[in-house]
Order: sequence, then C-alpha cells, then structure tokens
Amino acid sequence: MHPADLSRALPFPSRPARRALVAAAVLAGAAALAGLAALAGALPRPDPGTAWLAAASPHAAVVVQTVAALVGAAGALAALAGALPRRALAVLAAAEVVVLGLVLQGTATLAVLGYLVAMALPAAVVVLLVQVVRRYPVARWTVGVPALVLLAGGAVAARAPIVSLVANLGTALAQQAGRLAIVLLVLGAGAAWGAVLASALAGSPGAARATRWVVRHRVPITVVAACGPLPYALVRLTWLTPWPLLGGEVLDPATRIWGVTLSGGAWLGVVLTLGLIRPWGAVFPRWVPVLARRPVPVAAAAVPGGLVAAAVTFTAVPMLVLLPADGLVTALVSAVVFPCWLWGPALALAVWGYVGHRAAVDAREA
Repeated sequence: MHPADLSRALPFPSRPARRALVAAAVLAGAAALAGLAALAGALPRPDPGTAWLAAASPHAAVVVQTVAALVGAAGALAALAGALPRRALAVLAAAEVVVLGLVLQGTATLAVLGYLVAMALPAAVVVLLVQVVRRYPVARWTVGVPALVLLAGGAVAARAPIVSLVANLGTALAQQAGRLAIVLLVLGAGAAWGAVLASALAGSPGAARATRWVVRHRVPITVVAACGPLPYALVRLTWLTPWPLLGGEVLDPATRIWGVTLSGGAWLGVVLTLGLIRPWGAVFPRWVPVLARRPVPVAAAAVPGGLVAAAVTFTAVPMLVLLPADGLVTALVSAVVFPCWLWGPALALAVWGYVGHRAAVDAREA
C-alpha cells in the first residue's frame, strides 16, 4: 500500500495529532482566559510591540484574541471527541494560525524568546564545559578547564557591571511579566495550531510529495536556516568594539556584556539548527548528562525548532507591516539584521525535513 493510502486508512486524530490538539486546546483556553482578564482590567493590554493589531486598537486586539482562542479551544475539544472532520479541522487550524500566529504577534515576540535564551545561556555554557572536563580527557586541559577559569576570572573582574545587569533584567522582567507571559502564551497557541494543521494535512498526496522534496533538499535548506541568526550575532559582537552597531555611540560595560550574551544566544541558534543535519541531532553525544549515546526523540528537536520557526515567521509579518513607517533605510537594515522573512520559513522547512528524514530512517530500520 502507498504511504499516502496507508495514512488515510489510519484513524485520525493520530497520536501526534492528538498531542497537538491537546496542546492547542490547553493553550487556547489559557489565552482566552488571559483575554477575558485583560478586558476586565486584571491583565495589561497588548501594545504595538507585542501585537501589531494593537497599533490600531489595543481593545480590538484583546477582543480578537479572546474570540479566536475560545473558538480554537472549542474546536480542538470537538476534534478530540471525533466530532470535527479532518477537512474542517484543517480550515479551523489555518484560521487560528493566521489570527493567533500572525495578527496577534508583534516585533517583541522574537525579542522575548531571544532574551530568555540569552539569560539561560551562561548556565548552559558552564554545564557544557563541566561535561567537557568530565567526558573528554584530551579537551579537559585544552578547552574545559581553561575556559572555566577564564569565565570565573571574567565574572570576578566584571562583577560590578554583571550585578547591575542582573538587577536591571530582574526589574524589567518583574515589570513586564504579565505582558511577556501573554506573548508566550499566544505564541504557543499559534504554534500548536500550526502543528495541528500539519497533522491534518499529513497523508495527502500533495503532502507526501512535498515531504519527499523537503527531505531531498534538507541539507541546503538547513544551512540557509542556520545563517538566519548570523547577522544579529555579528552585530551584537561589535558592541565589544569602539564602533558598536545598533547600540548607540557610548555603551556602558553592563550593556556590552549583555550584547555579547545576546550574540551567544544567536550563535547557539546557529549550532542547534545545524544539529538537524548532523549525527548528534539523531543520537545524543557523550557529553550530554544522563542521555549520552541514546537516540534523540524526534519531538526533542521538532518541538523547540518548530516553536522558534513559528516565532520568527510570526514576527516577520508585523516587521514588514510596521517597519516601513520608520523609513526605507531603517526597514532595509532591519530586514538584513533580522531576516525573519527568510529565516522563519527556512527553519520551518528544516524542521520538516528533519522529521521526514527521521521517519524514513525509522521505517527502513523497522
């Protein structure tokens, strides 16, 4: 039996589709509650940075979020109960992606994720270096120990600006916690509906042909996706020089440290994206605690990769809509430094190719 015919013969929702539907129902329900709370004044309403529809009317943005989330939660529950046909579910999922993922996102969406990754990066680097010391005898004294000593010395030497930076970040997070939580919530709901849409379309002849094409070209696609964060990473590194780009003429030490951290988060995105086509994207390397030498679950790469792809793609629309108002030069610079228009779709295709490749490998082994 042809794979497409086999897929149509299987019951729907399948296990992956049910998981996506559960996530969509939970996140959409939470987004609806957040919208009702914002209408009641218990939570802050979005600003143009967090939802480009809010540039016209913050109240309209909250109403659209609440209605779309309520409809989405109800539709997901109906699909889980088997009361919503696959075609109707695909139409609903597409509508939810457009509203929650495009209309209700803003230029702050990617910034929120980037800042969170940057704040977690120092701890991740320390864990990585400790594992290098533990697992690699040769690299222990050439990389691991020297790097740890260098980090410790740098932290002591720059303790004053680091303390200032941590305090400022903590204050900003406390002040914007409500808005940031809603941004992540709506983003998660939009990404979950994107996964539902992919599951609803899976198995059709068109989807099978598209998957074969993406898997066949996944290496160059992934390389293009990995280049997406590079301009931003390089720009932030200039904050260490006397000629910082996009950071003002005079930068204090705390700001320079933060710029390097943001650059490190972007470089991490480059490395993890390349993992979609590298062996360690299928089997955990030996320096990974607990999981060393075990197969990487497909979801462990596909879920975070899909979430970032959704965030970048969703950010592209408000950037294209809002940036021209700042002038043509500013718009062009932003389009180069933040190439969301290319990076997001390329990363989505890279994740698609990774999932398709892993499925083909599992099928051959079976």
